[in-house]
Amino acid sequence: MSILSYRKRVLVLGRGGFGKELGEMLADTGWGTPVYLDDNAPDCAGTLRDFVDPELRRTCPAAFVAVGDNTLRRELLQKLRAAGYQLPVFIHPAAEVCESAHLGAGTVVLPFAFVGANVRTGAGCLINAGAIVDHDVRLGAAVHVAPGAIVKAGAEVPDFAKIDSGEIVRSPWDKG
Repeated sequence: MSILSYRKRVLVLGRGGFGKELGEMLADTGWGTPVYLDDNAPDCAGTLRDFVDPELRRTCPAAFVAVGDNTLRRELLQKLRAAGYQLPVFIHPAAEVCESAHLGAGTVVLPFAFVGANVRTGAGCLINAGAIVDHDVRLGAAVHVAPGAIVKAGAEVPDFAKIDSGEIVRSPWDKG
């Protein structure tokens, strides 16, 4: 897990609902001012393709992808990595993540989420507010565990899956 120290500016790809939430949380937790790129939102520094700008790369060494489309989130993370950006993990201070959990690059854990012991996630996962990911779970790349969703102990979730609010992914040994 790579959690970077304070930065004055941080790049956020996406300025929809998730992007705005993440940007505020990044600013509130000491990451600095978010610089947004988005193809459709107003008041952004550019479009999603503008991350290649050398000046932007110099002033924003760390980047987060805050788009809800799981496949696009993974694709953008791969492009950012290839361009030399750092892809840190963001864990909100009001979330609980066990020390033995391993969170892939660019994973975001929002307030009141719980990530249990020995959890492994792929890159670019979104563990949303109030979600529970119990011990020994495996989340593939770019998985979204929505607010209030539960992934029970030992479950495996494939790449790009969305576990919706109120949904429960059962442990492999659960019956019914």
